[in-house]
Amino acid sequence: MKRFVLRRLATILYTTGLVGMSSQVMASAFQLWEQDGASIGNYHAGYAALAEDASTAFYNPAGIIRIQNKQVVAGADAIMSSFKYRGTIAVNGLGGLPMPVTAQGGTFSVVPFLHYVAPITEKIGFGFSVDAPFGLKTNYGSSTTLRYAATLSSLTVIDISPSLGFLVSEKGSLGIGLDLQRVIAEFDDVATLLTPANNTTSQTKATGTAFGYHFGGLYQFSENTRLGLSYHSQMVHHLTGSSKFIGPLNALTGGPLETSRAKANVTLPPYTALSAFHQINSQFAIMGSVIYTQWNTFKNLIINNVAGLVPGGPPPFGLAPSGNIQVTIPAHYRNTWNLSLGGNYYPTDKVIIRAGIGFDETPVLTGTRNVQIPDNNRYVIALGGHYQATKIVGVDLGWTHFFIGQSRINPPPQVTGAQVVVTNGHVTGGADVFGGQIVLDVA
Repeated sequence: MKRFVLRRLATILYTTGLVGMSSQVMASAFQLWEQDGASIGNYHAGYAALAEDASTAFYNPAGIIRIQNKQVVAGADAIMSSFKYRGTIAVNGLGGLPMPVTAQGGTFSVVPFLHYVAPITEKIGFGFSVDAPFGLKTNYGSSTTLRYAATLSSLTVIDISPSLGFLVSEKGSLGIGLDLQRVIAEFDDVATLLTPANNTTSQTKATGTAFGYHFGGLYQFSENTRLGLSYHSQMVHHLTGSSKFIGPLNALTGGPLETSRAKANVTLPPYTALSAFHQINSQFAIMGSVIYTQWNTFKNLIINNVAGLVPGGPPPFGLAPSGNIQVTIPAHYRNTWNLSLGGNYYPTDKVIIRAGIGFDETPVLTGTRNVQIPDNNRYVIALGGHYQATKIVGVDLGWTHFFIGQSRINPPPQVTGAQVVVTNGHVTGGADVFGGQIVLDVA
């Protein structure tokens, strides 16, 4: 059951989302692309080359120099996922025989963001961003037998990044930013013995802080064509927190069991984006992005000092309390590609209509895919628009839909102390993202 705690830690390691967490189906594994509201309308096509608002401070700080006035971008992306597990689960504490189960795991989450840009000189600009580059949230509840594998798995990552952009030539600019990330993770599941009446809750929470950087370059081939390249570094998080084991099985431990020594190390992967933007004429523009994420930095998730029961106690059950359980979740992720292609239509000088398509490759291998992260490849469509209400105020809205293929679930047995859980089934589902933001220009 503490194994769930481990997964919760993994969740923590992968996301710092301002106020909320995003659903795990929003991008490959824990990675998120929703750091603003406008790009939801074309699935971040051209995101390292657009430099149309202050969000470029995060996507590619070289674009800061294109923002001529002080500007604030603030908003949030609402993520609604719907996915269902169908299959069996076997728990050694309940006889070890496969039991059929169907469980819903979708969630509703909100990911807020804030970006600010201000010119310092004609050749130097300052940017500041608060957003969520990684995140995870799955919740199957506790009403089905899948609770013995997972209930709530949550990872929130908050990224705070000041940045600078520099004009280095008539056509080229460079930018660099520092990243401070705060990770908050939680992982819950249920343990049992002989009968569901002995169900006992396992909960593990951990937090950590890490530092990294991002940089980029932007080149303006002509007035209508530009190319952007950006890189975000890996972030190594050392999480610490607590682990609790509370319920009827505490009768075997003499009372509630809790440890404040839970630990885990997680490395969030580096990723590189190459984007292009081309203004065809006064009414149409096209853009695209290719993003490569080095997920092979994520091998196994190991959580130490989890509270629970282990073999080796006195009869009749042969179990003993422990605060030193180690939980290992194999991952062995592979590197991935994310592709997006989009277009803008400008019917008037106040309105932009956006559209986009994309493909997001999963890093998760079939042999290690689990119910906490039932990730698979996804195909994407997007629509959105911008309205310039006044010279100072603009509004962006967007919608993205993810088509996700059926995911086979048959990972290695999940071992948490004395409890061994085996899942065998599949997950189907999809997700929608609705984004909105306000853009404020200050002369």
